[in-house]
Amino acid sequence: MQKNIPCPLGVELPAQIDLVEAARYFGARGQPDPGTMALLERCAGPLLKAAAPRAVWLRAGREALSGLIRGKDAEKHLEGCGECVLLAVTLGAGVDEAIRRLGVGDIAAGVAADALASALAEQVCDAAEAALRQLAAGENLYLTGRFSPGYGDWPIQVQPELARLLDTPRRIGLCVTDSFLMTPRKSVTAVLGLSEQPVTGWRAGCGQCALREKCEYRKRGQTCEG
Repeated sequence: MQKNIPCPLGVELPAQIDLVEAARYFGARGQPDPGTMALLERCAGPLLKAAAPRAVWLRAGREALSGLIRGKDAEKHLEGCGECVLLAVTLGAGVDEAIRRLGVGDIAAGVAADALASALAEQVCDAAEAALRQLAAGENLYLTGRFSPGYGDWPIQVQPELARLLDTPRRIGLCVTDSFLMTPRKSVTAVLGLSEQPVTGWRAGCGQCALREKCEYRKRGQTCEG
């Protein structure tokens, strides 16, 4: 694992989108009804066809990221880790356009497409994380899970710095707006701790999450943990 140089990470498109997870994003409680599943199945094909996932990562020492890792929650997640891995993943601009097209004249299809894209983004991120774990294991190193801006008290205001360090505009076409939103929308950035000892990291609960007032899961009486 090279240090201090953004590196591309090969991520393959899954053969299918996890419809059960997409149903959770869609707002289904418990077992999705047949109508919901049929809608998700109808929209899944165009989403998969439009997706062009890309990823980039960077390994760096904690001291080099002192201006980026802010707040007690991110620090707690990285406890015991002398190094970090920054990761950015995007499904590409085609997915944003597919969501827009599917929603024209069909609001439910647009919402379903957005839910499917969110589920697909998580699948691609999981694949990227698995690839990074394999690289780390080759050096007898261990990774925590992902921790993204907006978790706990790690502010989304760090997104521009994350994008700069990873050179995301040039490497994967991912930009950050003046309001700290990412484009393409279905993109994820995160930090993972890297250690010589097994580590698990720590995810902030709802009470500390910066997104708790806008969280769709909380509105439905659920959490993002399941």
